[in-house]
Amino acid sequence: MRLLNPKHHRRVALLAATLVLAPAYGVRPVGSIREPGASRAPTMRAGDRWIRVRGRPGFTMGRNPTERTVEAFEERFREMEAAGESLARLHLMHGIPYRGGPGQIDESWAEQWERVFDAAERHGIAVLPVFTIWAQWNDGTGGELWYVWNDNPYNVRLGGPAASPAALLADTQCRRVWLTWLEGLVRRWQGRRNILAWEPISELDLVTGSTPAAAAQFIEAAAAVIRRHDRLRRPVTVSLSTIRDWPEIFGSKAVDIVQAHPYALDQPYFGRLADLIIDVTRQRLARYRKPVLLGECGLDWRPPPRTLTEAPRADVAIRHAFWAAAVSGAVSGRMLWWEDGYDKNERGDVAKRYRDAARPILRFTKDLSYTNLRPAPCRTSADIKGAALAGPDTVVGWFRDIRSEPPDWPERTVTGAAVTVLLPGRASRWTVTFVDTKTGRPCGQREIDAAQRRWTVAVPPFTESIAFKAESR
Repeated sequence: MRLLNPKHHRRVALLAATLVLAPAYGVRPVGSIREPGASRAPTMRAGDRWIRVRGRPGFTMGRNPTERTVEAFEERFREMEAAGESLARLHLMHGIPYRGGPGQIDESWAEQWERVFDAAERHGIAVLPVFTIWAQWNDGTGGELWYVWNDNPYNVRLGGPAASPAALLADTQCRRVWLTWLEGLVRRWQGRRNILAWEPISELDLVTGSTPAAAAQFIEAAAAVIRRHDRLRRPVTVSLSTIRDWPEIFGSKAVDIVQAHPYALDQPYFGRLADLIIDVTRQRLARYRKPVLLGECGLDWRPPPRTLTEAPRADVAIRHAFWAAAVSGAVSGRMLWWEDGYDKNERGDVAKRYRDAARPILRFTKDLSYTNLRPAPCRTSADIKGAALAGPDTVVGWFRDIRSEPPDWPERTVTGAAVTVLLPGRASRWTVTFVDTKTGRPCGQREIDAAQRRWTVAVPPFTESIAFKAESR
């Protein structure tokens, strides 16, 4: 997320408060390694196309929660479990104060995060640890006015090894020390079975001095460290800001999962987050042939006050986005930023609107295996738009009223709509069950026949949007 105005970002003080210096850099002894047994949390291994949810390849929804205490995190995890969500992307340099110097593992900090991981596991939630964030390695010279390089213990002015943030990206003492710190944490945590994947850094393109080539060298070095010490072979992922695409990063063998951070601020999408999610996911699936994780998203990357995030009917757009993710081909959905907790750092209160918003989508996907599902070409009547995934015996789709658009997302009843889906298999007889997107429950059924590996189905009347699940018979 690219944040440009410091007066809008009280998160700076919060982050800076977590970077309390220690006097020297080196490596502290690694604590004991905990190896729990089987976990209810989703799992993934390098090379998997989908996350395994309850043992089957599927789609998960999650959040970017932020809190300052273990107890507060557990409350968020309790909410997530009640809604059926099962993935938490955790920025380790947000919230819980870090007091270690370069290369040092702050024992108190690490133990608190371990208690957070344990709390997540109790609620069946997988965690994606993000070890550092771009703002720690940004000095403001690129135009990003939200930065905390001046508080980073790796800064030479504070006794660290780096004269500039770009030292992290090159083969320098700074990077070697940081990778030693990363190694210590991976060795310490690699036995934790509810760690879904590893993210060395968020939004790597925003590091001061970052270029595609330099960033690729860094992620290759970080991935090599992780793979040497993770016996469970979890995937490595890395993110770039918004929908920036650097083939040197996402195409690298160091990256197992491609991320996207779609924020629908800019034209031509302005508020059409669902359309953006479908487009960027499918572009990245086609280009890289790797799993695509929606790591962050939202209607606007700017803080909530006076933005579309606080629009009276913004919940319609968010509901569209959640359903779009489920049929886009991405492995995850929801993953909001401001709406999932970071609003509190801006004295906002939008998160409570969405505590149960994922429940209808997860009711729809609960028993659905995504094993053979791929983006399916489809055509629609002029009054709807959306997307579908298809396999030899299953098709899932979601389509919205084309007039359900920002900034007001007006509501009307759509009648007479139709969808044609091109099929990857030869099944000829299908049962199509339509689903109310506000509840996730069935609202109608059709029996149809395919001809020339396609079928067309008439859509029952609906408002806002409608989903369907079709199975061959």
